[in-house]
Amino acid sequence: VKLAAMDSALVDRRKESRVEEQELNKLDVRLAEERSQIGFIESNSRDTHQIELSEVNWKKELWEAAVEFEKKVNLDEVDDPDQISAKPKSDRPEPTEEELAEMDRTDWGVVEQEVKEYKSRLSNMGPVNLEAISEYTDLKERHDFLKGQSEDLWNSKNALVQSIDSINETSQNLFRDTFEQVRKNFAFTYEKLSGGGESDLKLIDAEDPLESGIEIIARPPGTRLKSVTLLSGGQRTMAAVALLFAIYLVKPSPFCVLDEIDAALDDANIGRFCETLHGFTDKSQFLIITHNKRTISNADTVFGVTMPEKGVSTLISMRFNKDSNRPEMGGA
Repeated sequence: VKLAAMDSALVDRRKESRVEEQELNKLDVRLAEERSQIGFIESNSRDTHQIELSEVNWKKELWEAAVEFEKKVNLDEVDDPDQISAKPKSDRPEPTEEELAEMDRTDWGVVEQEVKEYKSRLSNMGPVNLEAISEYTDLKERHDFLKGQSEDLWNSKNALVQSIDSINETSQNLFRDTFEQVRKNFAFTYEKLSGGGESDLKLIDAEDPLESGIEIIARPPGTRLKSVTLLSGGQRTMAAVALLFAIYLVKPSPFCVLDEIDAALDDANIGRFCETLHGFTDKSQFLIITHNKRTISNADTVFGVTMPEKGVSTLISMRFNKDSNRPEMGGA
């Protein structure tokens, strides 16, 4: 009985030994696979990253992997592109003993998933352009040049706009002052030429006087105030002459040619026209082309063409010696 019990125990031990041998074989196979995998990783690390895994302090690498770096590098501050290095946002102290011990319980599955994600993102970025920094330098020089040219153009444009605004402002002020003087003079000269009529000048667009048209309004004696376009030929001539003399009162011209301006005037208006004209002879010289006898009789010198014989023209000139006190034209 005792022998049978020992034999039964021996059988059980043999069964346990076979089971343990099977587990040992499995562990040997797994160990061989792990060693093969480690060998592949070591070989791949040497080929790809030029490092020896045996020299890597994994805890230090895992600690530094959590350091946050600046996302952007200012290439303008880099003298040597080969010396570019990532800059941490802040200095991280060395790990304590507790933190080193905590690393032994690292969940490598999470780390592996994170590594795969970063590798995928790097792969999606495509190949590295090794000429990017030199291309950046060339493009930056071109950009700075164009930017400088653009700023010069904008500064020139702003200066030109300011000059135009200043000129427009000065022109508007001068025009308004001159317009008011001509307007007052026109009322005076028209009243004298027409024998008591009224006149006025109005800007069609008072907001923009430099581009505005001017409406000429005149009222001969005994009529209503109306636009010059509604007047008769003689009345228009009187308004035009009055406006001419109104401008002369502001800035006289040294020489003036009038071509048959008195053709539409009657005798009374010609008399007032000649009288007004004499008031400007001390400031300007007038050359009048006319056939009117009254106008000719008021001239100081006459130049004419006559035909004493058929087909033969003769030039004549005549100077009148006049000694009369002529009135001077004054403004309103």
